[in-house]
Order: sequence, then structure tokens, then C-alpha cells
Amino acid sequence: MRQTESDPHRDTAGARRSPLRGALIPGILLALAILSAGCSQAARPDSTSPAAREASLREIAAEFARSGDLAQAQARLAELNLPNPGQLLVMLAETDLSAGRPADDVEPLAELAQALGSNSPRLMAYFAPTALPTSTATAVPPTATPAPATATPEPPTAAPPTATPAPAATAEPTVAPPTETPVSPRVIANTNANVRSGPGRNYPVIGSLRTGQEVEVSARNANGDWWRIAWNGQSQAWVSGTTVRLQGQIDTVAVADNIPPPPPTSTPRPTSPPAEQPPAEQPANPPPAVSGPDFRVSEKRLWNVEENGGSHDGPSVHCGDKRELHVIVLDAAGNPLNGVTVKANLGAMEEIVTGHKGAAGSAEFVLGGGQEITIIRDVDGRPVTSDYVAGLTTRSPDIPKDVLMAAGYCTEDNTCDAFLKRMGCNGHHSWTVTFRRAY
Repeated sequence: MRQTESDPHRDTAGARRSPLRGALIPGILLALAILSAGCSQAARPDSTSPAAREASLREIAAEFARSGDLAQAQARLAELNLPNPGQLLVMLAETDLSAGRPADDVEPLAELAQALGSNSPRLMAYFAPTALPTSTATAVPPTATPAPATATPEPPTAAPPTATPAPAATAEPTVAPPTETPVSPRVIANTNANVRSGPGRNYPVIGSLRTGQEVEVSARNANGDWWRIAWNGQSQAWVSGTTVRLQGQIDTVAVADNIPPPPPTSTPRPTSPPAEQPPAEQPANPPPAVSGPDFRVSEKRLWNVEENGGSHDGPSVHCGDKRELHVIVLDAAGNPLNGVTVKANLGAMEEIVTGHKGAAGSAEFVLGGGQEITIIRDVDGRPVTSDYVAGLTTRSPDIPKDVLMAAGYCTEDNTCDAFLKRMGCNGHHSWTVTFRRAY
């Protein structure tokens, strides 16, 4: 009886608790789902990180290697909003070469960089030996060795062996020509490229190559950075090695021995007869003589924290991720000068013409560990002299403390010491250098 009285109460309480239990379980599952979704969102990688941008560059280069669609590659690179992506691809390809990565990783980066007009001596050397015909040398000896010299002493078979070498000898010339045509040295234009009457930008332009146009090479200059080509019957037609990629047995190309001298860059001053010399009072106020280099540095400035993409949180510095070098060239009156050639003297040693990309009078480089620059040619292609600018480093410990203070990375010696003790913003600094022409 006692058991039968307690069972109904237990059943009634269980019936009262069951709705609450049914409501709690879905609620717990919903909370777990929301928490899981939040965790998965937090784990998504930052698409603006250097690693993500490097992955994007590799993906774009691989797609270009498959499709050959340069316009599509340029559009995708523009979405990344990177300064001078061609040079960044060169640096990435050279890093892969130094790390010993396989050719399948290096070649797409190098091909896209060259298609964008960026190159380096190391990548040019990397492309040059790709078509060396080692197989043609091994094809000739087998034709000589099968001749059955041991069979000729037998009298009955003496006549047949003399007949068999004749077809073998005639077969050799037919095998050789097909192997010679693909290995003849040639160049393919990476972009629309100027053809000049000599190996240098101080020679006049006589025509151009279209993007993708392929021509044979007949000679090179002593430095190996200009190629004489077979073009429209001209005896002197040259293209720069920075605008083309090489194919075939380039190491067989001889240095040209009949290169004409470049034309004079300025008209000679007319000689006036002695009777027409200026009067005596004119030398009293002669025009000021230009002393020193043609282009002089007027500013060398480290970008501040915010300018480089970073921020301040009280006394703490959150580093940006830029590593750019902007070179601005002005005339004597302070106006931007387009068409001046700026040369980087480290790494790929790239030459960039002001105004070609970006702002007027500006040449933009991507910094690796650092850079040193000079100006080598004026707007008319004439060689010039300039100040040599070094110390454009991205390593925080190599930057003087007063420069770090001026850019807002620290405020005094002790805060600079603390900043550098944490390696500062090592590898992520940018610079602006301004040159002014002296005439």
C-alpha cells in the first residue's frame, strides 16, 4: 500500500518537470551553436596580413601561368592595392630561389613579374638556360657507333655494310636541322618595348616590339643587358634585357664588335670669331657655375606611425605593415619632374622612371631589408650625377633614435630603448626621399 501511494506522486512530479526539461535542451543547443559560430568567425585569417597578400600574389601568378591572361592578372593585382607589384613579385621569386623552393613555385612568380616589366639579373640568369639542347649532342654519337666495323672482315657480308652507312649518313642532316631551329637564341617582348639604334637609352628609338612579339638575337653588348635583334632589315636594332625574356641557347651569343657610338646629347656651342667676344663688363657678373651633383637630396624622411598604417594606444605603438620607398624628383623651381630614371642599388637593382606609375614626379619601390638609391638619367636620357642616398632601412635597430622620435615611434631615449628592446616595428618602415635638380 505504501508503495502504491508513493508511485502516483512520483509520476505527477515527473509530469510537471518534463516540459521544463524539454525547453532547456533546445536552449542549450542554441547557445552552443552561437558560441561555435563566434569561435569560427574569430578564427578567420586576416585577408590584409602580409601572409595573406603573399598567398594572393602566388595564386595570381599561378593563374597567369595557366591562362596567360595578363589583363586579368593586372586587374586582380590592382585589387590588392600594392605599390609596384612587379618588383614585389621579383623579390618573392628571389626569396624562393634562395630558399631552394621547386621551380614550379618560382617560375609563375618570375613570369608574371617579367610580364609586368620587372626583372633582375638573377631572374634573367634563371630563364636563360632553360632551352639548352643537351639531347642533340647525344644523338650524333649513336649514328657512328652502330656501324658494324667488326662485320666488314667477312667476305660475303662486306658489300651490305658499305650500303648501310650511306643511309645513316644522309639521315644525320635531317635530324640536325629540327633541333637547331628551336634553340636559336631569341627574345620575346614582355610588354611594348622600344627598339633603339644602339645598346642604351641614349640611342634614338627607331621602332618598337609588340607585347609577345618574338625575334631572333644576333649579338649582345659587353654587359649582357642589351640584345641586338633581327628587325626590319636594320643592322643596328637593340632592345633592353629588362623588357624581354630570353629563349634558346643564349650563352652562344657573341658580343657585338661594331657598335656605333651614341649620338651627341647636346648641340655643340657655335664658336664665335674673336671680334665678337662679349664686352669686358659681362665677365664681371658671370652666371653662377653649378657645383656638385646635378640632383641633390632636399629631404630624407621616415614615415610616421600613422602614415605607415600603424596607430598609437597611449604610449604604446601598434606597428603598420608597409615597407615602401617613395622617391620624389623636382626641378629647380620645385615642380615635379616626370621621366627621370631612379636606380635602386641593392637587391634587384631596378630602375624606375618618375611619373610612370603613381604621382607625378614620383618613383615608388618596395623595400626589403633596405635600399640605397641614385638618379642616373635626366628626362632627355642624358646621364647625370646625384647624391647617393643610403640608410633607407626597414630594421628598427638601424634607424637613429632622433629619426624614430621625429616619426613618433618614441619620445625620448628611455622610451626608444624600450621600443628597440622589443625589436620595434622591425621589417615594417617606409621612407620618402626628395631630390631637386640643380639647374
